[in-house]
Amino acid sequence: MKKTPETSVLKQSLGALKQSLTIHPILAFLDGFDSFFKKKKRALVNNEVLFTPGENPYFYIVSSGALAILRSTPTGEKKEVGRAYMGSFIGEGILFDRNQKDVEAVAIGEGASVVTLTKADIVYLESQNPEKILALYKYIIEVSNGRLLDSGKELASLYEMNTKIDELSKLGEQGFKDIIDHISKTIDVDYILSVEQHPAVPGLFIHKYNSRFPSIWPINQKAANEIHGNEPAGEIKSTGEILGTDTNDTLYLLPIRTRETLKGYFLLGKKDKGTFADTDIRMMNNIAPLLGSMIENNQTLAEKKAINLKQGNF
Repeated sequence: MKKTPETSVLKQSLGALKQSLTIHPILAFLDGFDSFFKKKKRALVNNEVLFTPGENPYFYIVSSGALAILRSTPTGEKKEVGRAYMGSFIGEGILFDRNQKDVEAVAIGEGASVVTLTKADIVYLESQNPEKILALYKYIIEVSNGRLLDSGKELASLYEMNTKIDELSKLGEQGFKDIIDHISKTIDVDYILSVEQHPAVPGLFIHKYNSRFPSIWPINQKAANEIHGNEPAGEIKSTGEILGTDTNDTLYLLPIRTRETLKGYFLLGKKDKGTFADTDIRMMNNIAPLLGSMIENNQTLAEKKAINLKQGNF
């Protein structure tokens, strides 16, 4: 299965750059101190860790490429909670004497670079051009406030989705179909496909549901050869072989697991080479364990029903 993360990163990075230049020209701010910032620029290789949780006295401005922001769950698993693209910044707390970082930042693909500043660097720049630094402070505060607002909205949506899953999980297979329909209307995707690992045949994946074809569920067709076991989460190139997809679609593959056992995948689809919002991907990653448990419960119930029928217990 061919992964194309670089294409998505490039499109979203360019979009973030245009937005940052419209709201406030932070990269133009860097150009204003060109000789100073050249010494502070650091290039990263793919999957290089920029920092881990803990004390960290640096303020980072992403000057090219993108970074994945990861947070550890109570079980020790790392989950992506966001991305920082060209023109964005991380670690603004140091400007207010807060050096603690609660997340990990990792370079995505080749070509990522950051400008690394300390509080002393900011103080120096302030002495050189107080007006520019004041404008930078104002921009940082505006963006930070916007992040808090977006985070609140995301938490509210996530709570509502978890509540809905808990409610519909009691309805078995019908409830799972309703959950897919609900999710497809909650997040910004054009459709959602569910592909399950066959409970009795390892390596066999079958189509279960497709939000575009609600009248013919469950589909129960063998998934195309593009679906294999142990595929990582991420965008995949659509060849049109997967049921109901087109070569112009953008697909995001989300593994569904219970503990370490793969139960299947969700495929999020966007028509006409659309891009996925980070918030939607984060929400899907958060509810993935619940979906995995629901698939496991449904398979257990189906197995018990089959045994009862075989034994003549109606």
